[in-house]
Amino acid sequence: MNLHYLKEMYNLTKTELQILAYLDEQCGNTRELSIRKVAKDCFTSPTSIVRLAKKLNLSGYNELVYKIKESHLPTPIVNEILPSTTEIDQFCMLIEKNRKNLVVVLGEGFSSHISSYISEVLNFHSIPNITTSHTQLINNQNNQNILFIVVSHSGEEESLRKTVELARKKNNTIIAFLGNKNTAIAVAADLIFSTDSYSPFSTNIAQPQLFFGRTLVIFESLISACINSKRN
Repeated sequence: MNLHYLKEMYNLTKTELQILAYLDEQCGNTRELSIRKVAKDCFTSPTSIVRLAKKLNLSGYNELVYKIKESHLPTPIVNEILPSTTEIDQFCMLIEKNRKNLVVVLGEGFSSHISSYISEVLNFHSIPNITTSHTQLINNQNNQNILFIVVSHSGEEESLRKTVELARKKNNTIIAFLGNKNTAIAVAADLIFSTDSYSPFSTNIAQPQLFFGRTLVIFESLISACINSKRN
């Protein structure tokens, strides 16, 4: 488990990090760990542990334990999730509808590489767009129809979330490629494609990170379907 990543992403306290480290160490234990025992061993309270789970966007203690145990399992590289016919039709409709509008592709960190690729492909197919990680520049656009294409593995980046929520208030169209569909970005988007590959604990460098490859496969399936439909 990458505690440094979790600390930075969720602004965790020293006690919260201690709880996670303890659970991570005990994940191979065959007996069930009660929340009261964890609280006792970590010199904290059950309420604090539940609060930590909520902070990580989990339902509670049981899901927290499950996710930590799951992070120690080998990651299966199978069952690529391709978009359905309905999703392809929706994507093509939104792209065509917004051809004359500003198209903005957003991504931060490693996701910016995917957003850059998406931007290049759109340009190649004569769909003008811009790609940026400087979301404050987009926030200044007033009374302009914008199609936002958002790429985010965690769906938790604060600046992206704020931009998407502002775009929703301005009735702009949002397509999101996410690793986690249970986020504020997903709720605000008109159309989402989720790889369901994100977990707060899926940051072990020894495991393959499937979000990037799967997202590119999904996008290529979508854009090729759109281009082929226009030729027919």
